Order: sequence, then structure tokens, then C-alpha cells
Amino acid sequence: MKQSILIIGLALAAGATVVLAGDAAVPKPAAVSFANAITIKSPVLFPYSLAAGDLTNNGIPDLAVVGVEDSALLHTLGKGNGRFGRWSEEGGTGDAPNFVIFADVDLDGNLDAVTTDGDQPFVTVAFGDGKGHFNRGVQPRTGRGFSTQQVTVADLNGDGIPDLVGTSLGLASNPGNIFILLGRGGRKFAKAVNISSGGYEPLAIAVADLNHDNIPDLVVVNNGKQPPYGNVSVLLGKGHGTFAEPVPYSLGKYHDPFSVALGDFNGDGNVDMAVATYHSNSVYIFLGKGDGTFWPPKSFFVNSAGAGEIVTADFNGDGILDLAVGTCSITESCHVSVLLGNGDGSFQSPVRFRVGLNPLQLVVADFTHDGKPDIATINGGDSTISILLNTTPFPAPSHAH
Repeated sequence: MKQSILIIGLALAAGATVVLAGDAAVPKPAAVSFANAITIKSPVLFPYSLAAGDLTNNGIPDLAVVGVEDSALLHTLGKGNGRFGRWSEEGGTGDAPNFVIFADVDLDGNLDAVTTDGDQPFVTVAFGDGKGHFNRGVQPRTGRGFSTQQVTVADLNGDGIPDLVGTSLGLASNPGNIFILLGRGGRKFAKAVNISSGGYEPLAIAVADLNHDNIPDLVVVNNGKQPPYGNVSVLLGKGHGTFAEPVPYSLGKYHDPFSVALGDFNGDGNVDMAVATYHSNSVYIFLGKGDGTFWPPKSFFVNSAGAGEIVTADFNGDGILDLAVGTCSITESCHVSVLLGNGDGSFQSPVRFRVGLNPLQLVVADFTHDGKPDIATINGGDSTISILLNTTPFPAPSHAH
């Protein structure tokens, strides 16, 4: 079959990004640093989700914010220094948008905005024009319950056309299904197909090739409060937009897994999983075997009050993937906690950087165009956006002779 293309939204929806490790032979810097957060007032009173991506094709990331109280796609253009211009409301959403990512859904070279809706069983795809503008878009229905939660974009059937796959809250008869909307081209989608997520209350979702067959596979975070309780389920792709039965990886009762980030954390060429949970003080690392299965998890301390959204990138320039996790506690301020990777699948103690109250989502982008990954958070507790600019001294690149 044709080699599948993988298209990942630039918002790290519940940590839905796949990153591969670089050259681990580069000497490891001793630390990681970010400047004090730039605080931006959210254009949405109760913000839920944040996306970052280059909407004007000028190499500078821009932002979009949505929240269930505002039926609008709020977006702003970046200035290249971690600051942004005026907010625009154009672009289609549902009545209660609760998640947003950027991806080129119609393959015209411009990023589009894909949003889910907290009240309705559809997603909205607002198509971008490459100049920072969006149309009202289309709203393919998911065939699921009464709301949609998160979505990602990938070519699931190898036809070269991006598809949508996502999570939602369903009816009592099928509380654990996810939806697949295969793209037909021409900004159209086939009728939704619903399949089991391997658990209940599916929340976050990510796509990667877990078994080296050039076919996208799915990883679903199930936040269920009933047996089999919270788990992370793996659904291996069959190459036609269909998937094998889900294989769940349990985190135990009451852990409430919330988000997942995928990447090669130990440099063996296989995709690994990093999972954050609400009711645990650690993140859990599942190292991949390369055949679509994973070793039992190892935990790494993050925060005494638990971990929230998780993303991955090389934050200190050593070619080894690191983790960033949103953390809060009753007795401490809210932070982004960065865990530097050791290159063998283990992580160092967290380094904390203060952000706004209750960071609901993290995204990674190079807001200053200096080659270093920065972090932005959407903060539901004080309706702000925090921009953390990376000030780590990266090692000078080596040059072959």
C-alpha cells in the first residue's frame, strides 16, 4: 500500500504529538531555563483549549483559543517576540467549542482550525487562507452521543487525504466509543464510523506508527471511573481506516489518566508513551517494544498534587526528548514542570516555571524563531495565557568534515 502520511495538529491536544529523538551523542547541558512568563489576557472568559501554528506562512507561530462560553474561533498573529496582535473572531465553531488544533486538512498548504464541541456531536473544520483568516467551514457529524472532546488529524487509510479521529462523550449504551471521519477530498468526509476505545470516557487521543508498518495506529486515554477504570488503549491500524481490537494498559484504580505524549524517549527507534494522571504525583513512561506493545510503566515524580497536561520536546538542545507537565497544588503556585530526559527512558527531577492558575493545556512552538522550543499554556483559573520563552544555552551544532 502507499506509505501513510501523518498530519499532527500543532496544538498538543492532551499531548498528542509524536517526536523522535535526535543525536544523543551531543553533550548534555546541565540545566534548562525559561524567562519569566509573559501573561496575556484570554479573549475567552473561560478558556478551554489553545493551539499554536503558523497561519500566515511567515515562520512565526500564531495562536487560537476556544472556550465553551464563546461560540467563536479566537485567533491572533504572532509578532516573533512571544507577543501577539489583536484577536479576531472569524472562523466557524460549534456553540460550545472546547478543543482546537491546527492542521492542513484540505492540503492547500495552509493551516486549518479543527474544533470540537461540548454540546453537539460534530467537529468543525474552519479552512484557513494562509493570511490569518478562516471561513465558517464544515461540520461533519461524529455519530456519537451529545458532545465531542478531542480530535487529531492523520491519513488513516493511506489514500493521501487527511482524516479525523477523536473522542467524545456517548450514550449509556456505548460510553467508550471513538469516531473516525475519513476524508474524501474536496473538503468532504465520509459518514462517521464508531469503534471501541478499550475503556470508558475516552478523553485524549494520539496517532503514531507503533509497529513500523507505515500504518498509523491510535493511542486513546480513557478516563473511566468504572471497570476497567482509567487506562491507555492501543489500537493498531490495518491500513484501510480500520483498526484491531484495543489493547488496554491499566494505570490502576483512581489514577484518572488525563493526557499522553508520544516520542522515542530511549533512542531505540520505537515510539514510547508518557502518560499524566490527575490523581498521581508522577508521570508514567511506557517504553515501546516496536511491535505495537509496551513494557510495564515506570513512574517519575512530578508534583505532590498530581500532573495535568503533558507534552514532549527537546527543551535543552541535547538531542534527547524531555517532558513538560502542567502542575498545580493547593499550597503552591501553578507551574510548568520540565523533566529532562536522560536518553534511556528515564527522567530527571522536575524544574518548575511559574504560569497562570490551572494550566489546562500546553502547546510547544518556537515563538521567537531562535530554534528553541517555547511553551504556552491556557490557564482556566484566571483566564490567561502564559508564554514561557526558552532561554537555555543550547550547545553549538556540530559540523561534519
